[in-house]
Amino acid sequence: MEAKKVVVLALHDELESAYPPLNIAVGAASSGADVVLAFSRKGVNILKKDYVPKPSHGVEYLSNALQNFGAPTIHELLGLAVEAGVQLYVVDLDMDDKVNFLYYAEQVPIKWVLNEAGSADLFVHF
Repeated sequence: MEAKKVVVLALHDELESAYPPLNIAVGAASSGADVVLAFSRKGVNILKKDYVPKPSHGVEYLSNALQNFGAPTIHELLGLAVEAGVQLYVVDLDMDDKVNFLYYAEQVPIKWVLNEAGSADLFVHF
């Protein structure tokens, strides 16, 4: 049986927006899917070594709630995704800038991501 293809696009870097794409990518890869995880210009901050997730106004409690629950950090989830074989991409980012990512991510145009999404069994964005 051919593996399912999942494309996930991370559009934002706020705490509550960073978890869903990573959770889906890790879950899909763990179930045997081929997973593309792409990061937009703002979502790409999640890949940075010095990224500190901040919740949006009104959900400041979320940081403590996740920690108290024992949920993995964003960087831990990112590591699990890479270990599970998730392919990382950044969309339309000027890679000539000094960017300090935790893991390698290939630069691609948004058109490439949309083409991948069109052939995917599941496409989600957050």
